[in-house]
Amino acid sequence: MGDFFFGLTEWLRTTFLLDWAFWIETTGFNKVLVTNFWGVPIAQVLHIIGIGAAFAATLMLTLRISNMAGMSRSVPEVSARYMPWIWWGLLWIIASGMLMLWAEPVRNMINGVFWVKMILLLVTVFITLAFQKSVRSAATVGGAGWNAGGGTKMTAWLIVILWCLIMAHGRWIAYAPV
Repeated sequence: MGDFFFGLTEWLRTTFLLDWAFWIETTGFNKVLVTNFWGVPIAQVLHIIGIGAAFAATLMLTLRISNMAGMSRSVPEVSARYMPWIWWGLLWIIASGMLMLWAEPVRNMINGVFWVKMILLLVTVFITLAFQKSVRSAATVGGAGWNAGGGTKMTAWLIVILWCLIMAHGRWIAYAPV
């Protein structure tokens, strides 16, 4: 696995991303983030809060769909309660992630682990969008007593696993050589 990421990082060095990352380091906003002692840690804390909100809401919805928690509420009720947390959390993640990217552009943009994380994030968002639409319509048709089928439950757990991979890759970014 290390050879894959090493090769990917070496290839990234030959792309326009290296020049772009160096340009970002010359901007005033980068200087503010880097020279202010609390700039990067605050962006990281905000990022972790967003991840926590989105992941916790995803997990709660998955547990309800799997009939493992929240059985006193219907799936549409649980979905209505937690879906906004997922999407607002995602927006929070993107905004704080942009701060972190702007503060440390070379560390992130020339890092194979970062780009695998971004691909995982895009895949997760698209699966979540399709899943949300599918569950909402099926639960609405099925009513308060609707129970998810095996495929729906598997997809819900797949989304949880993808979030775990995203978080693991996010943590791994700090240890991947650039």
